[in-house]
Amino acid sequence: MEAANKLLAPTPIQYLETLPGGQEVFIKRDDLLGFSFGGNKCRIGAEFLEDMRRQGADFMVSYGSRRSNLNRVVASMCKSQGIPCLIISSEEDGEQDGFNAALVDFMGAGRVFCKKDSVAGTVGNTLQALRSQGHKPYYIYGDAHGMGNEETARSAYRKAYREIRLWQEHAQAEFEAIFLASGTGMTQGGLLAGKRQQHGREKIIGISVAREAGPGAAAVRRYAGEGEEEVCFEADYRCGGYGRYDGEIEGVIQRMMERHGIALDPVYTGKAYAGMLRWLERYGEGMKKVLFIHTGGLPLYFDYLNGRMGVGR
Repeated sequence: MEAANKLLAPTPIQYLETLPGGQEVFIKRDDLLGFSFGGNKCRIGAEFLEDMRRQGADFMVSYGSRRSNLNRVVASMCKSQGIPCLIISSEEDGEQDGFNAALVDFMGAGRVFCKKDSVAGTVGNTLQALRSQGHKPYYIYGDAHGMGNEETARSAYRKAYREIRLWQEHAQAEFEAIFLASGTGMTQGGLLAGKRQQHGREKIIGISVAREAGPGAAAVRRYAGEGEEEVCFEADYRCGGYGRYDGEIEGVIQRMMERHGIALDPVYTGKAYAGMLRWLERYGEGMKKVLFIHTGGLPLYFDYLNGRMGVGR
């Protein structure tokens, strides 16, 4: 993993715009991480592969939707290291393969599909089959029920939070809130763990891309670890669930490309930025500086453009 880790250098934080409410928005460009189209999953994937190496495992098993950024990155990292990789995906009604799935195939990773209510059983059977073949498999989420590997995932953005603190010290500036797209809870949980470790004071606000408030906040807490800090998981801007979006989100995506040349996608970052704008309009009076973490997902942006042009894969 040494070659990939060299590409995970601290990412820039830059001023983006001032909103009508007076808040200055800065953006942390984790979309520029230099491996497999970048994004937060590069940091998380690198931690998984390092943990896999420590455990002496020899076969990577991941799970996620067909549009999963994590699966794309894990498949690419495994290919670069000569590690066999298998991706388990739950099938959603009407969901089709996009560029992330194509890249998983291009990297030579195997894929297994299952129904949403049979994920644990499929994971368990897959791990058992690999062991019977003489492998020592590594499942990124821990056990078949997705529990037990929280610390590995947490460590990625606990470290990234330190980058944010160092930037603030150098710039002599302080963010009052950090916003990001929140799905599995890994990234937001890691940031909360870093905030606890570094004695930060800002709010860390996850904009849900799918989950309702209760389950989403519980997932973030699980990845954040033991602590008393507030979990701010906003589920009012989900637009009906995972992968769903409306004209407001599309407008944000178009405006960001037109004004700043920055690609957002409708599944994660576009939804999160639109949600942040609505949150600040509603609750952000008096805030001066906020940070949006661009968690990547460039292949999903091209899926979106293909959809607009009526191009199928």
